[in-house]
Amino acid sequence: MVLSDALAAMSAKAKEAEDAFHTAQTAQHAKLEEQVASARASAQERNDELRARADQAKSDASVWWRDVQQQWDKQAQQMRSNIEAKHEEQDAKRAAARADMAEDDAAFAIDIARAAIEEAEYAAIEAVARREKANELAAAR
Repeated sequence: MVLSDALAAMSAKAKEAEDAFHTAQTAQHAKLEEQVASARASAQERNDELRARADQAKSDASVWWRDVQQQWDKQAQQMRSNIEAKHEEQDAKRAAARADMAEDDAAFAIDIARAAIEEAEYAAIEAVARREKANELAAAR
C-alpha cells in the first residue's frame, strides 16, 4: 500500500534525524577537543624545542637563554590561563545564548514535524475509511 510505504519512509527519516543529532553531538565536541589538543600540543612542542636549544648551549648566553625560557614559560602559562578564563567568561554567555536559540529552533521544528506526522496519520486513516466506504458502496450496487 502506498500510504503504508510513505508512513514507513517518514518513520525511517525521523530515525535518521535522531541518529544524526546524536552523532553531531558527539562528533562536534570530539572534533573541537581534537583541534584544541592539537594546538596545545603544537605550542608545547615549540616550547620544548626552545628549552632543548637552551640546554644544549654551553656559553654564558645559555644562562641568559634559560632565564628567557623560564620567563617565557611563565608568560605562556599565564597567557593560557587568561585565555581560558576569558573564553569561559565571555564565550560561555554567548555560546549559551546561541545554544538556547538553536535548541528553541530545533524544538519548534520537531513540534512542526510531530504535528505533520499526526496530520499524516489522520489523512492516512481517513483515506482508508473512505476507500472502505467506496468499496462498500460499489459492492451494494
